[in-house]
Amino acid sequence: MINSEHIFHCSDSHSSTKANNMSKFPAWFNRAYKRWNRSQPGEEDFLAFCDLLGYSPSKVLAWLHGESVPEGPEVLSIAGVFGIDVYTVLSLPKPDPELLKIFDLFSHLHGEDRSRVALAILDAERHLQEYDISTSSSAAKEILKNVFKKYGLDK
Repeated sequence: MINSEHIFHCSDSHSSTKANNMSKFPAWFNRAYKRWNRSQPGEEDFLAFCDLLGYSPSKVLAWLHGESVPEGPEVLSIAGVFGIDVYTVLSLPKPDPELLKIFDLFSHLHGEDRSRVALAILDAERHLQEYDISTSSSAAKEILKNVFKKYGLDK
């Protein structure tokens, strides 16, 4: 079992932007984890938290300890649980609100399925931006359909 000493440790910061994000993010993420844990009925544990996010305990511990920061789909997955403030904490641009709504439709998923949805959403966002396609267009719907199929999410 993982004890709280391991989970709530924060790292020192460095001078670069990424290092600054690494110093801000662990404190924010630890607070978010503590709030989540207190809000759960019964004895939810760290492994359930990792499963909710869709990432391994070692990866989540690295975020909590400040050894690494989440990127891409990992950030989207965290935003799906704790809100888009994570983008501000990491000094990242926020994703398209319509794509966030789509991701929220899959909030019931856990584990690898949640990770694949996050990857698919970011892949779709990249296509939409590359071709300057509005998320409300029929072309966007077709792109989402194809990207979800690519990630095995069309079932």
